[in-house]
Amino acid sequence: MPNFATWLTIGFILIIIGFVIIFVGAIYSSTQQSNQKTEVGGVIMIGPIPIIFGSSWKAVTISIILAIVLMALAIVFMIIGKGMVIK
Repeated sequence: MPNFATWLTIGFILIIIGFVIIFVGAIYSSTQQSNQKTEVGGVIMIGPIPIIFGSSWKAVTISIILAIVLMALAIVFMIIGKGMVIK
């Protein structure tokens, strides 16, 4: 069973990977010459409560699905971490 330091390291690495993906995506999209319509959506998780926003219904629908997945992952990690004790 992984200890607290392992979970902390995994979480930190996932956060860094997320930042890198967003950064690369922003640079990639800024270099593209296109007349396509851009749709934006997102989720802000404050505890178990999601705040969902978007510029179109399609983006909002994807954000709602993302919020459900994030809440399910949070519940799974809470159940897994219930047995962990920080010494």
